[in-house]
Amino acid sequence: MSHNLQPLKTINYRGGVVRFRIPADWVEEYEDEGGGTFYESGDDTGTLRLNVITAKRPPGENITAHSPTEILSQNAAKYGVPIQPLRHGAVMIRYEQSFKEDGQPIRLRRWEIAQALPPSHVRLVMFSYTLLPEQFEDPSFAAELQLLDREIAASELSPEVGETPAKKNPWWKLW
Repeated sequence: MSHNLQPLKTINYRGGVVRFRIPADWVEEYEDEGGGTFYESGDDTGTLRLNVITAKRPPGENITAHSPTEILSQNAAKYGVPIQPLRHGAVMIRYEQSFKEDGQPIRLRRWEIAQALPPSHVRLVMFSYTLLPEQFEDPSFAAELQLLDREIAASELSPEVGETPAKKNPWWKLW
């Protein structure tokens, strides 16, 4: 389980499109055209997932400093959470969801970060951390969630568009 003074390692996701820290002993797995999965080995541990989508605005429309807030405003309103400003013009929301997967109750904490890449691109960085509902109340997992809250909010995002593979048939639409 996580401890407050646990050593951390830096993840340079897709060559530095997103840089963030996780516990040093966590396993890293990457999909060829998708995201990354990070977790502590063993049973009954949480799973952190990361997906990054970079999208281009339609011709004739420019990305502005307000674009990241526009992108997150619908989910911020849906989940009743504030839009938190981050460095370099990015903004973030954090919320929780509960659902069942194969009959098993699951609880998920999500962090969505939107970043403007003027003049014509935006990046959406989506982290999720999955636990059993009762684990959210466990002190060791609460400490792990605090660590993830802190480290995800401190993520460094590349100011360049980069070569993040496009997702086929995204489940959401930016515009």
